[in-house]
Amino acid sequence: RWALVRQSIHWQRTGFTCPAGTTVATLCRRLPDRVMQELIEPLCVSALNLPSQQACAQVFLRVMRDALFGAGFPPWSGSTLLLPRRDLSALFPIRAASWLQENHAKRFDLRLGARVGAVRMGNPQWSLLGEGWSHQCDRVIWATAASPAAKAMAQSATLAKTQGQEALAQALFHWSDSADALEHTAIATVYAWAPGLRLPKPMLALRAEPNAHEAPAQFVFDRGQLHPHDMAMQGVLAFVVSAAEGERVDLQRRVVAQARRQLGIEQLKPIQTVVEKRATFACTPSLKRPAQQIAQGLVVAGDFVSGPYPATLEGAVRSARSAVLALKSPSQ
Repeated sequence: RWALVRQSIHWQRTGFTCPAGTTVATLCRRLPDRVMQELIEPLCVSALNLPSQQACAQVFLRVMRDALFGAGFPPWSGSTLLLPRRDLSALFPIRAASWLQENHAKRFDLRLGARVGAVRMGNPQWSLLGEGWSHQCDRVIWATAASPAAKAMAQSATLAKTQGQEALAQALFHWSDSADALEHTAIATVYAWAPGLRLPKPMLALRAEPNAHEAPAQFVFDRGQLHPHDMAMQGVLAFVVSAAEGERVDLQRRVVAQARRQLGIEQLKPIQTVVEKRATFACTPSLKRPAQQIAQGLVVAGDFVSGPYPATLEGAVRSARSAVLALKSPSQ
C-alpha cells in the first residue's frame, strides 16, 4: 500500500502525465509484484481491455487520477463503487427515452427501430436517410459503435461527392477511414453455477497470475446477491474476462480452474459464455482516435472518439456531453 501511495503522489506531482508511447507496464515498473497482480493488472485490463504490456499509460493515468483523486459526484467520491441491480438498458437508454417523452414530447420525435444509413447536408439543413424515409434537422449527433458509424459516414461521403460537395466528401471519407482503422478487443462473460454458493461480497477482484493465460478473469459478480429475490439467480456467478482470447470451451475451463484456485470453489458448472468480439477499441499507446467533429453541424459521440478515457460507459457519457456542448457553440 505504501508503494502505491508513493507512486500515486509521484503521478500527482507530475500532473498525471507521461511521455507519449509509454505502456502501463513501463509506467508501473517500480511497483511491487503484489501491487501489479492485485490492483494494476486487473484494473488495467478491465478499464483499457488490454494487458499492461500493451495498454496506453496516459489513458490509464487519467483513470487513476479520477479514481484516486477525483471529486466524484456527492455524496459519492471518485472511488465509490456502485453496482447496478437492474440491466444497463433499463438504467440508461430506456430511462432517457422516457424522460424525453415526459418532458419534451412536443420537441422530440422518438423513433425506435428506425435505422439511419447515411446523412446528407442540404442548405441549410441536414437529412437523416433511412430505407424509404428521411428526416430533416438542423444538427446531428451520431452516436453508434465505431463500425456502423464508419460504414454510414462512407455512404454519406459517396452521397456528398455525387452532389459536388467535395470538401464534405473528403472529410467524411477521412473520418470513416480513421474509425475503420481501429483495432478491437473482446470481452467475455462466463456464467457458472454451484448449489448454495455465496461469495463474501457481491463483487470480488481476482488476482493476476504469472501465467495470465491460466487466470483470464479479472472480476466475479455474485448474481444471487445482486438479485436476492430471484431464485433462479441464487448460486450463479458471472466471471468477466477482459481482453478475452481463445475458444469458448477452453475459456470456460480456465475460468473454472481459476475459481478453484483463487476462491476455493470446487463444484462449479458453466452455464453460458457470452463473447463480445468487438467490445472495445484497443487502447494502445499513441493511438489516433477519430475526431469528434466531422463537419459543421455534424459531430460524433462515442467512447471511441478522441478523448481522455478508454472504451467505458464513463467515456461514452463524457463524449456525449462534449458533443452537446460542441453543437451549442455559436460556430455550430
